[in-house]
Amino acid sequence: MLDFKTPIMKQACLLNIIIALIFSSSLKAQDPDIQKYNNYIGINAGYTSGLGFTYGYWPGKLGAQISILPISTDENTLYSVSLTPFFAFHRSQYFKGYVFLGNHFVSNKNDTEYNIGFGPGFEAGSRVVFSLRGGIGLFDVTDTFCILPTIGAGLYFKF
Repeated sequence: MLDFKTPIMKQACLLNIIIALIFSSSLKAQDPDIQKYNNYIGINAGYTSGLGFTYGYWPGKLGAQISILPISTDENTLYSVSLTPFFAFHRSQYFKGYVFLGNHFVSNKNDTEYNIGFGPGFEAGSRVVFSLRGGIGLFDVTDTFCILPTIGAGLYFKF
């Protein structure tokens, strides 16, 4: 499980809280004809945007999603938690272009990592939405830091 007692983990948690507060205080509804559905649930898989079950709120240009995947068996344990804010630079009824900032904590029996990623992405669809994003990832920033390309995808239902 994640150890939040180390200074770097405390700083990473504080960074996520600050990002969430900034984005949640800036969220406001925009043109209802462009985007009728502000909430979504689904599944997400991304190195820096998280793994698992996802809830998102995106009422206008700014939005955010949280993804969670807890798996624990006798042989293996995997915990994945992420918070990913978004900024839409293009919106229409069936397409959205955006940039993202992924924050992903992942832990298993042998390792704990904190990964950050940013880059462009898009989503297509009206009620059932497919999302694809890519960019640069800063992997395992608390230990063996490396910079690599990152990719993520999601399938969501808007309501």
